[in-house]
Amino acid sequence: MMSRNRRSDGDITKARILDAAGNLIAQHGFAQTSNKAIAQAANVDLAAINYHFKGREGLYRAVLVEAHAHYIDEQFLIRLAESPIPPTQKLEVFFQTIIDRLVEKNLWYSNVFIRELFSPNSSLLDFMQNEGMRKFQLIRQIISQASGLDENHPAVLPCVLNVMAPCMMLIISNSNIPTPIAAISQMDTQYLVRHLTTFSMAGLQAIQALSTTEE
Repeated sequence: MMSRNRRSDGDITKARILDAAGNLIAQHGFAQTSNKAIAQAANVDLAAINYHFKGREGLYRAVLVEAHAHYIDEQFLIRLAESPIPPTQKLEVFFQTIIDRLVEKNLWYSNVFIRELFSPNSSLLDFMQNEGMRKFQLIRQIISQASGLDENHPAVLPCVLNVMAPCMMLIISNSNIPTPIAAISQMDTQYLVRHLTTFSMAGLQAIQALSTTEE
């Protein structure tokens, strides 16, 4: 019982450090956020950061993983790609999942996501080459299924861009950064899901028809 309690306390402390770091990095960026400030915000000893995250870089990587997974979780993508449901429904579920996250306000995930994309460092690049690349391949697989084209068909790659670009804009619209598209995050979520699914499927079907004609 004692060991379980200790693990539970450790998990709570780790989560508190992660949340404090996420909030501070969202406000100031990683480079301007000190370990001392994170420890103070989390109400923990400075040594706790090294204990739970193996240092500053490990904590930053954990923040990136958490921010990215908040919108697009790898296990969710695996289940969706392998699901027997129709491809159109897969796209709908994909959009629904992202948009459901956007309903949650005043969270640090989107601000970290955006801030760090515009000021990448080695940890972010390493994340994108590993977790990010695995997720990209799964999304590519889902879009291949929806388009009816082979996953390695050259038309599928730009289709990934076409489908994901609106998702990125939705994440930006949900941040505290003033943009002309901020009002989108206030729209009815079911309308947005239907709109994005219909728009994406129409484009994918048109590309599939074009590719078939060119062959």
